[in-house]
Parts: sequence; structure tokens; C-alpha cells
Amino acid sequence: MIKLHQYPAIWGLPSLSPFCIKVEMFLRKKNIPYRVIVEKNPARGPKGKMPFIRDGDKVVPDSSFILQHLSNAYTTSTLSALNHAQGVAFQKMIEEHLYFILLYSRWIDPRGWEVIKKDFSSLFPPVVGTPFLHFLRRRLRSQAYLQGLGRHSQEEVYLLGKQVMTALSDFLGDKAYFLGEEFTTLDATAYAFLITILKQPIPSPLQKDLLSHANLVAYCRREEALCFPEFAKGVTS
Repeated sequence: MIKLHQYPAIWGLPSLSPFCIKVEMFLRKKNIPYRVIVEKNPARGPKGKMPFIRDGDKVVPDSSFILQHLSNAYTTSTLSALNHAQGVAFQKMIEEHLYFILLYSRWIDPRGWEVIKKDFSSLFPPVVGTPFLHFLRRRLRSQAYLQGLGRHSQEEVYLLGKQVMTALSDFLGDKAYFLGEEFTTLDATAYAFLITILKQPIPSPLQKDLLSHANLVAYCRREEALCFPEFAKGVTS
């Protein structure tokens, strides 16, 4: 049985990290037996972050490499070369661009920071929690600045988020999944980020833009009911 090491659940989500949710959703959709091992210290991961998996004697860190391993070892795909290329492009948009907008809404926007500071501190020992979160905020702010998004105004950041939500909504359209009728790694990625934005109690423009796209909201609700019924209550509406 695969052991999935990931951050703890919060806010009615399987994990505080969309990258962890991404892996767990894939495991559930593909009916791959696993069990979760909750980790609070990212240093326990081989690359200093979560998630990672143990599959027998093999340890695989990083959600993208995990899904590649799982796909090769446990699944088959009928995607065309064009669909595969589209999937890779949209995954990169989500993981390399939307990620920083989500990070901004949580850690840099004062509204998000107040929620994070209150809710995440309970995940750590009282003496450690608050100082660690302040350290982490400084570190993530620096990362966002070096990446480029942190140099923008708040209005500009959320304008970029609005563009991503529109692109995802237009691409999904009325299809069952982003690439048609088949669930793919793109769906695991998109769902993980969308459900995180939808359910986190941070009333940001990013969440408002997501809520304005009925097909994305319906997609999140349907997939949560199918894959994570124990978490399905309390979806933002």
C-alpha cells in the first residue's frame, strides 16, 4: 500500500496544500490503495516540502513526479499528443502562475494573513507556531518578489487571477473533464487548486472570480462529492 505523506487537513479540505490534495485525488480517482501519514514539518520531505510517497522501497517527492510515477505504474491513458500538450500547458499555468496568486491571497494580502495567522497557528506547538508563521510569511513574500508577481500591486495580482479563472472556465466549458471525458492529471491539479480557493475562508477577489464561473463551481462540487464525500459539506456557495 502506498504511503502518502502530506500536510494536515483544514477548512474542510483534505490538506492545507493543493499539491497534497492533487496527489490524494489522483489516488482516489484511480482506485490506488493508500494511507495518509500526516506531516507538519516540511523538512521531513526528501526535498524539504510535501507531499511525498513511499511505494514499497521507492520514495518519490514532488507532486508532479508522484503523479508521473503513479501514472506509469498503475494506469493507462488514451490521450492524444495534442491533449497531452494542452494538459501540460494548463498544469504549468496553474502550478507556476496561479500558485503564486493563491500564495499572495493567503500570505501577503492582509485579509488572508489574518486568517492564516489564526488558523495555521493551531497546527504547531503554541511556542513555535506564531514565530514560525511570521518567518514563513517573510520567506514567501521574498519568493513572490523574486518570482515577479510580488512586485505587482494588489489590483494587478488579482487581475491576473481573474484571467486564469476565465481561461480555466472557457477551456472546461461543458465537458466532464478538462480534456474531455477522461479524468487526467490536469484534473487532479485543477481540482486541487480550485477547491482550495473555493473553501478557504479568505474572502479575496480570487475567490469571488472563481464563484462567478458556474461551471468551475459545479465541477468542484461534483468531484468533491465523488472523491471526498467526507469533506463535501461546507463548500462555499
